[in-house]
Amino acid sequence: MKILKNILLAFAVILGIAAVGIYFLPDHYNVSSSVEIARPANVVYAQVSDFNNWAAWSPFQEMDPEAAHIVEGTAATPGHKLSWDGKKSGAGNMTIAVTEAGKSVNSDLNFIKPFKATAKDHWTLEQTGNVTKVTWGTEGGLSYPFGRLFGLSVDDMLGKSQKHGLDNLKKICEAIIEAPLDSTAVVIVK
Repeated sequence: MKILKNILLAFAVILGIAAVGIYFLPDHYNVSSSVEIARPANVVYAQVSDFNNWAAWSPFQEMDPEAAHIVEGTAATPGHKLSWDGKKSGAGNMTIAVTEAGKSVNSDLNFIKPFKATAKDHWTLEQTGNVTKVTWGTEGGLSYPFGRLFGLSVDDMLGKSQKHGLDNLKKICEAIIEAPLDSTAVVIVK
């Protein structure tokens, strides 16, 4: 009986130490990735500010192609919304909160399943000549205890997805041939 008590006491001490250790893990994450795209910022902005275009390059839609996606509202304006529901991607929505044409898009993320959480998604575009540096960032809180444990891998998991999405976005944007400014044509895709 004394051995059982000692085992239970040791287990309780280990559990207590783990709980305290988890408490001191970061309670917030901020992951971002960048790529340079050989196109003007307005070409990239047209892709990231219109959720109708995300199916062509989003790593999350690529991961779960059978997921249902609903796009609402006017592209590139606050309130423009993308909702999803899928087996692999879970359910949630993303709504544009603030935009600055050709420069930035900030959205609010609301995850519903498999777990409830909120986050912020932000895009910044910096054009130099005919090249645009695109930065995609996501940040949010990590609840105690499971969120903080998840935080140990969020940089790696989310960072890889962002980089893959940015590579896809680069291919899409660089395949677009812009019409001359004096032309009546808007955009031609190779």
